[in-house]
Amino acid sequence: MTAAEPSPTFNDLDAAGGGRIAELSRSAVRYGERLVVLPEALLAARIYSFGGRPLAARLRRQFPDAAAVAAFVESSCGPVLRRDWHELPGTPHWRRWAAVGTSGRVAGKLYVSVVPEALPEAVAMVAALARASSIAAFKVGADAAGICRPDRLVVYVSAFEDLPALGALLRGRLAGCPADGVPFTAAVTPDGMLSWAVDRPEGASWRQWLTARLARHLHAAVDAGAPDPGCVALDCLRLDGVDPVQWTPVAI
Repeated sequence: MTAAEPSPTFNDLDAAGGGRIAELSRSAVRYGERLVVLPEALLAARIYSFGGRPLAARLRRQFPDAAAVAAFVESSCGPVLRRDWHELPGTPHWRRWAAVGTSGRVAGKLYVSVVPEALPEAVAMVAALARASSIAAFKVGADAAGICRPDRLVVYVSAFEDLPALGALLRGRLAGCPADGVPFTAAVTPDGMLSWAVDRPEGASWRQWLTARLARHLHAAVDAGAPDPGCVALDCLRLDGVDPVQWTPVAI
């Protein structure tokens, strides 16, 4: 992007009105309706996981352990990762990196939901931006189950206002990559490859908080005998401060 080009806005990036992610999110709500017999916490976890890929036998053979996933993910960018990024302590499910010299402040995140086969290319694109963007950190699934998640690659920015420009940049560089999409996030591309979110002020993950609220509202709607529990739950999310069309906080 040259200095003469105007900065993109979220309206520019979301001109398609949600596309694949809107479809996934609607399907996830209906999926939750069918599982409302589950305890609330388990229902929330199932809704949160909606849109993931099955952990097929082929993937188990290809990625028998975290080391195999690490070699795959880093296959296109190992030297850049070691030069420009500092690997943070991992978790059972994630590997995490912070850009060298950043403050650690996080103001928003961009989901990069390319298919698992395209992860090396996507990680390489993100890693190459350490010195040319406000990317503060990123994380990628640490094992076979992690790269089957819909949110298998998440990029964090230090300034919220930089999210649209980063989305536009990655949209161009990853054009043509097949994608899955992450439910309950705000679409950047109509195919679901890129979307964004901002975590809750108290630090809770946006999607974990939202799916917990959705599970609670579905239970309450069914207990009240609502004929369409999903619609009632979405109305309740509006009262919680969520736009259930764009999947953003209403204040954004």
